[in-house]
Amino acid sequence: PARVRRAPRENSSPAPGLGPGAAPASADRPSPAAATMDAMGEDTLNEDIGKLRNAWVAESTCPDIRPFDEDLFADVSEQIQNQQAFIDKTVTETDEAFTASLYQMEIDRVKFSLARYLRTRLLKVESQVLHILASPEQKAKLSPAELDYAEKYERLVKEHFTHCVLDELPEPFRKFGEADDAGDALRPNQDTYVFCRIKEDLGEVQLDHTMDSRTPLNAGDLQVLRYLPIQALVENDEVVLI
Repeated sequence: PARVRRAPRENSSPAPGLGPGAAPASADRPSPAAATMDAMGEDTLNEDIGKLRNAWVAESTCPDIRPFDEDLFADVSEQIQNQQAFIDKTVTETDEAFTASLYQMEIDRVKFSLARYLRTRLLKVESQVLHILASPEQKAKLSPAELDYAEKYERLVKEHFTHCVLDELPEPFRKFGEADDAGDALRPNQDTYVFCRIKEDLGEVQLDHTMDSRTPLNAGDLQVLRYLPIQALVENDEVVLI
């Protein structure tokens, strides 16, 4: 995962052309840019990047759309804006330009990680748009921007299929996105298998309701399980998708 690293410190020996009074950064005295970046919350951003990667992995492997982590998105976005503003200011200073370029590469990686998380969610919204918009519970998992996107996407797809296909069919067949009484035609496959890690001791859990056998789930175990039986455990953060 992307990580904002401490900028490399300059050599303690004077650079060519510097007079005896010059005071370059040393191992005991980081460059001004590095000191400022540390003060701007480097550790906090690194922790948020770890959470962002976990959110992306869970979103990629979970059959359902996951709840949007608004706090994490806001924290990472704010950190990116603050550090980008500082880098843009520092890069104009000749003696700090190289340090700023290193930080810029790391910030670009953070931006990519954030975009990857959002892009994964939008792809899932597109593939499950009928199921999501038909369920108030699923709609509540979207951010306001995602919900607006889903509604517009669904309208455009419906208009396209109506114009290209449905208008040419007999009236009884002109239906778009209608499911059976149980809604199964719209529901994603929750019986798919997922890789997961058990966060805490859960004892013996019945994972197959057609059988009486139970499976022990201990903290730290790595398992490959059907998603539906562990859905509640995932939502309660007792099991982590990996």
